[in-house]
Amino acid sequence: MAGFYLTGSINIATVDDAFRLVGSRLQPGVTRVPDGEPGDRANWVLTQAGHFLDNPTLEVVDGKARVRAGTSVAFGALDYHSVAAESYARFAAARRDGVLADGSRFLVSIPTPFNAVNSFAHFDSQVEVAYAYEQALKDSVAALQEAIPPGDLAIQWDLPTELATIEGWFPNPYGGFEPIFAATARLASWVHDDAELTFHLCYGDSKFGASPFMGDPPDEEAAARGGRHILPRDASAIVTLANGLSRHVPRRIDAIQAATVAAWNRRAHWQPLSGLALEADTEIYLGLLHAEDGADGARTRAALAAEFLPEFGISTECGLGRHSAEQLEAVLVAWSDYAAAREPALAG
Repeated sequence: MAGFYLTGSINIATVDDAFRLVGSRLQPGVTRVPDGEPGDRANWVLTQAGHFLDNPTLEVVDGKARVRAGTSVAFGALDYHSVAAESYARFAAARRDGVLADGSRFLVSIPTPFNAVNSFAHFDSQVEVAYAYEQALKDSVAALQEAIPPGDLAIQWDLPTELATIEGWFPNPYGGFEPIFAATARLASWVHDDAELTFHLCYGDSKFGASPFMGDPPDEEAAARGGRHILPRDASAIVTLANGLSRHVPRRIDAIQAATVAAWNRRAHWQPLSGLALEADTEIYLGLLHAEDGADGARTRAALAAEFLPEFGISTECGLGRHSAEQLEAVLVAWSDYAAAREPALAG
């Protein structure tokens, strides 16, 4: 397998600009095409704040929601489908007009309920609140698949909280990993057989500054520098989560994208990949391409990973929306260089 996986966001002003960039700079390597998530959607799950903090069935204490005593938690209508339907119309026109390659699918990325409650709900309420949120989200995903032909659609579930919890960076409200896998499998079961199902195993982005996924900065100098302050030790958590999904999800998993770390420069960092137990038709993409060391760095990491995983595509750590304009251009050039050396047809 070869190819480049986009996880959703792109640092670009409009949906049409995103499609033009993908078509001219990243295809034919990219087959699943997001709309770039411009505007407020660049804030990812933070767009859902009002559903928790202004919810009459929840009470807000110290900035986070918890179950209100004597009340059944419920959510009003969630809407991941309306904007997706609007962008799909632009996607279809771009593909028809040759801006995007024939065979491109439209990618919609959605944070799981666990990511929403990790951001907005108190720990002791997270499981109950996540299940209630899940019921409302199911309706939006159904509407999404009514608005977009499943044969043109790929639905990606974003799993940073799941991955960070497996790492031990967050306390686990479910008590163990198997309930996390089972909850994610319920979401996967909503995806139409003709649509593609993908997962984004995310550590955040090391350029994005300090965040809960990266740890608190240890000192003022580190805070000023930004970047990641907790590094995953190796690919072990990625393998645990991917294998858990493979065990629990009954339908086909079309692709798993896994963020990796530029500092993984030893065989021991990548050796856990030998324990992946995915179905033969599941594609795996590793986040090997980093703006700071480009194609050469990606090739070095790919050579190490290939000792333990014979076939994979590549990606960046996280979305291209996490890149400055200069970093975005560096990644685009690096992909062209990497693809031309590996498989010239992918370089466009």
